[in-house]
Amino acid sequence: MPVADVDRFTRDTAVEAVGPGRYRGRIDPGWSVVDGAAPNGGYVMALAARAMRAELPHPDPVTLTAHFLAPPEPGPVDIEVEVVRTSRRHSTVAARLLQGGREQTRLLGAFGDLATAQGPDRIDLLPPRLPPIEDCLDVTTAAVARARAGELPSFPIQERFDHRQPVELASWAVGRPTGRGEMGGYLRFADASADDAMDTLGLLVVADCFAPAVFNTEPGLTSWVPTIELTVQVRARPCPGYLAAWFTTSAITRGYLEEDGQVWDAGGNLVALSRQLALAPRS
Repeated sequence: MPVADVDRFTRDTAVEAVGPGRYRGRIDPGWSVVDGAAPNGGYVMALAARAMRAELPHPDPVTLTAHFLAPPEPGPVDIEVEVVRTSRRHSTVAARLLQGGREQTRLLGAFGDLATAQGPDRIDLLPPRLPPIEDCLDVTTAAVARARAGELPSFPIQERFDHRQPVELASWAVGRPTGRGEMGGYLRFADASADDAMDTLGLLVVADCFAPAVFNTEPGLTSWVPTIELTVQVRARPCPGYLAAWFTTSAITRGYLEEDGQVWDAGGNLVALSRQLALAPRS
């Protein structure tokens, strides 16, 4: 019986303590961006965050920044965790993810407990204006079909999600970008039931698993977009249902670009914000 991806994520980010502040995990190839290539950066963050969380009394990564020093490969990894400071509300923690003794990713974050956090609220943002889910393209099914037909390479991470997008935003894949640096849609883990809510480590992957917004700016800008640094702020634990996400790129300068993201849950709650710095694709 296939493992539901909501459980697969837990399995594929599992870590084992091997000493004080030291953990061992495994990068699963099912989270690679392209078959045989490097894993998704958000997945690498989540794997490291699982080890970081194991050292703390606080479960939620309210902010986590990763600098990607080199792309890791599927296989075993070691994670070294340093608790910098723990207070009643937050724990600050640093980590290094290593493979074959070489540091691949360095992380710094603050963890809290969003189930008990209290304070003022004000949100001037609005959820993305997306068409109903039933009117969106099933991107996962379409991508798998095109890969099997030899029209596209296989995108393993795509199969980890039930991913729906407005047809207009997905048309970059057939050479018809919108001309705007925008990307968005709905998603949840593949095989997740209507009662399943994504945990806050899963939001780290969501913040990095859509096609880059730059792909919609002009034809031909659809090659590798390597992330240099990614920061994700988790604002709330999602309720069950599809998440709605929206990403924008506004400035490409000297080969660098930013991508800003928002993630909202099915109840209209803002659950995550993200920003990353990446290298622009070359046409």
